[in-house]
Amino acid sequence: MPPEAELRSCDLILSGGTILTLDAADAVFADGAIAVLGRHIVAIGPREAVEAAWTAPRRMECTGRLLMPGLVNVHNHTPLMITRGMIEDLGFAPMFTPGIPQGHRLSEDEAGILARLGVYEMLRNGCTTIVDFYRYPQALARAHAELGSRAVIAGRVHDADPEELTRGRYVYEPGLARETIRENADLVERFDGYDVGRIRCDWAPHAPDTCSDACLREVAEMARGHAGNVHTHLCQSPVEVEQVHSRSGLTPPQALEAAGLLDPRLIAAHCIHVDPRDYARMGAAGIAMAYTPIGNAKTGRIAPVLDLAEAGIGITLCTDTFSGDLFEAMRWAVAMQRIRSADGFVLDARTALRWATQAGAERLGLGDAVGALTTGRRADILIMDMETPGLAPVIDGYGILVWSANGANVRSVIVDGRLVIEDGRLTTADGPALVREAQAVAERLWAAAGRRPVTRRTAA
Repeated sequence: MPPEAELRSCDLILSGGTILTLDAADAVFADGAIAVLGRHIVAIGPREAVEAAWTAPRRMECTGRLLMPGLVNVHNHTPLMITRGMIEDLGFAPMFTPGIPQGHRLSEDEAGILARLGVYEMLRNGCTTIVDFYRYPQALARAHAELGSRAVIAGRVHDADPEELTRGRYVYEPGLARETIRENADLVERFDGYDVGRIRCDWAPHAPDTCSDACLREVAEMARGHAGNVHTHLCQSPVEVEQVHSRSGLTPPQALEAAGLLDPRLIAAHCIHVDPRDYARMGAAGIAMAYTPIGNAKTGRIAPVLDLAEAGIGITLCTDTFSGDLFEAMRWAVAMQRIRSADGFVLDARTALRWATQAGAERLGLGDAVGALTTGRRADILIMDMETPGLAPVIDGYGILVWSANGANVRSVIVDGRLVIEDGRLTTADGPALVREAQAVAERLWAAAGRRPVTRRTAA
């Protein structure tokens, strides 16, 4: 080893452990090391080689750990954490279900408290890049800024009155379009590029049925000069398909195309009830799908992912709020397609892992920054505990992550070179306090909606 004076300085060295880089060559280092300087990986390789060239004031011993890229979760609405365990047995979706405390029934402060719970959970489960859009988007941005995640934030643009939706009626209000578009525009102006690009802001028309054709066109115009993505829900339900057709005679993908939104920047969640005649249209447009296997399966539905992929549509993966565990979503993603396919064992663990890392990063325009562990990329790194029974035995490294691992196997999480989860503990805020605050908000809002939480005592 050269004398210490010749060593190059960095901020952190992760020493030992098995490193799955998930790079183009699928390089693996059985006893590896990673050197981090600032926000970037400056060296990765065999432990002996990295430690011979670099020194750091902090060194984390990672023997018995598996190191991998942070997960990329491409579609979420963190304040909707309030509906988990409740909406699944009540109705189709919160925006369409009477009595659900969501969206317009939340204050900005309440949305921010619930968003912090959602961000905390996803970080704890290894999601380092999170797409998050909803009402009060600046509250979401503040939550991600505070807790240290890499985030893509947008508003929830629509002009369908949400109260009327819960009654099964579509009433479009131009004033609501102006309000939600301004909310999204203010977000972009305030937070886009925050913290050297750790937080980016995009546009998000809610869906082709909850946005009138005029609203969709206005969003397309606003987003035209924006360098990021457009996020939406697409063909989420038969109701959406019927409403768009009755309004314009078009299918939802055709309505997006007519508005100027069906292009390579679009990331569309769900895509369950797509007319097969639109597959080629969507593929030729170069859009990507945010595959939501858990949420879809809870309502007894499976998206035609393999057909869409064959048509040229890019596939990415998300948990869509109802779980923060993208490891769980990976195995649901493969299993649901095997159930749907007549060909049996379609897809494999490596494909699902790519959807949850590099594929998502690429569709977000972050393919050179995150999604794999290589020199020069941002240091978004998971440290998994291989001494827990759920993450054993590790043989090829991919199968165990998809078919057995879960978020509880994540020990530490680094985002942009910053240790945000250390040995299971959130370092950027008081994690248990965030849970307690969200619990109090949820209890109050559900009680106001007529559902007494079991955590509350009955009146004397």
